[in-house]
Amino acid sequence: MQPWLISVVLVTILTMTLLFLLSFDSLEPHGENASLEAICPTVPTSLPHCAPRYQEFGLNCNYLSESVEKEPYSAGRYYLGIANSFIKFPRTVKSISFIEDWTEGRQGPALQSRTKDGLTVHLEVSFQYQLKFDQLYTLWSTLGEDYEKTFVRMAIEQLSTSTTHHNAHFFFRNRTFVSMEMHRKLDGHFRQHAFAEVPFFQLRTVHLPDAFEDAIRETQVQEQHIQIARLEQETKKVTFATEVLKAKQAVQKLQNEADGEAEAILKKNDAYCEQYKLTQQLQVDGLESVVAKTSWGDSELLNYLSIRAVREHPSSNTMISL
Repeated sequence: MQPWLISVVLVTILTMTLLFLLSFDSLEPHGENASLEAICPTVPTSLPHCAPRYQEFGLNCNYLSESVEKEPYSAGRYYLGIANSFIKFPRTVKSISFIEDWTEGRQGPALQSRTKDGLTVHLEVSFQYQLKFDQLYTLWSTLGEDYEKTFVRMAIEQLSTSTTHHNAHFFFRNRTFVSMEMHRKLDGHFRQHAFAEVPFFQLRTVHLPDAFEDAIRETQVQEQHIQIARLEQETKKVTFATEVLKAKQAVQKLQNEADGEAEAILKKNDAYCEQYKLTQQLQVDGLESVVAKTSWGDSELLNYLSIRAVREHPSSNTMISL
């Protein structure tokens, strides 16, 4: 066999082998040395989105025909064909932050907007988004590979708009409600327009104008004073009510004692009257018996009663006029 033919065969074999090897691509989990904080810097590592399934998604792209398959691929090694490779997307939860101490590598400084009553408000927020596996092709065809910049603009627009729905006083008193409302609106917008979801949202700080915050603090101090005064008023009401109750109990006691004493006197009088009536009746019966036996008239009976009255009356207190 001619040497040149051997060379051609060898080159052909090497070329085919190289092309065959280059026709493979993989979607691998993150390396073992990757830390959880580097992958999910603002999400607690105990959350399920930061569990050890840090994989990538991918779309098969042919660079010769400039076409992309619509069906996404999950983690693994695949034979894609010549001039094919993956457009890779993270399956992990990714974080976007807007904070005051903004440095290179973060998405931006704190958001500035206005409340419903026109006051300037600065918001420090962060949230975590996750791409939807079944909508990767739509995401890529709509927003491209540099989709996160669009996510940042969407977040700024949605969060800035949310601040205009409430006045400054509401922000100061209902921060938890405002955070939940912002999370709900941002998640809904991302699901509809960004082909992703927002599982976590943090409203870190709300900065209102100093004069307003000072006025609010003073209002809170005065409200505390009012609350203390109300509590003292309630305490005094209870004290006075107790005194009134004690007085009513004392009056009731006196009333009961008076009723008992009156009842005793009444019973005593009734007994005395009954005894007196019985005594008088016996005297009448006795006098009638005397009159019947002696045949006395009225004058003799009156003389007898007069003599008896004088006899029974104490001599020291008796005066007889002749």
